[in-house]
Amino acid sequence: MKIEALLFDAGKVLIDFNFETSVEALHTSCSISRDRFEEVLWDETWIRRYERGEISTTQFHQYLCETAKLKMTLTDFRKTWSSVFLPDLLVSEELLASLKRNYPLILISNTNEAHFEFIRSEYRILDYFDQLVLSYQVGSLKPDRKIFEHAISGANCAPDALFFTDDREENVAAATQLGIHAHLFRSQSELILALQGVGVEVGNFLD
Repeated sequence: MKIEALLFDAGKVLIDFNFETSVEALHTSCSISRDRFEEVLWDETWIRRYERGEISTTQFHQYLCETAKLKMTLTDFRKTWSSVFLPDLLVSEELLASLKRNYPLILISNTNEAHFEFIRSEYRILDYFDQLVLSYQVGSLKPDRKIFEHAISGANCAPDALFFTDDREENVAAATQLGIHAHLFRSQSELILALQGVGVEVGNFLD
């Protein structure tokens, strides 16, 4: 079947990030060990609740203040927590613009409110997307079926008419199981080849 819409992950596909600087900056405002702080920060129960939108940024900040002894205002926390994102894009605006001429673009991302609002304010790439399927808004995280079903419904076409790229193998596998054409992202040049391989018109864009 002909590809009718293109689905993109955000982190490590469109935008690069590095948590090390952010984690170090947060830890300097804590009175517990670095190892213990990371255990608290990445506690799956809390981070998953946060990225599913079950708790707010305010509640996540309060949790860190109480459990990790974080001494940082909410405003400073939002800024430091979002400092993970790097300025250079992994997929160029030129490629997105070229693809958008012929296909709806849909973002499907595991993210939280603070990170997404930072991306919205600092990058122009969201302007290229027709729909945003965000974990904290739909209450589901990749690789769960529910978040993909939101994307399929939003695209209003059959799964095998969709192309999806993500940097995590489990997410690619989940999409494939639903019948979506899925590509493990490593670089823009490999992405272009994968798009061309399923008949997507890349246009006049030259990598």
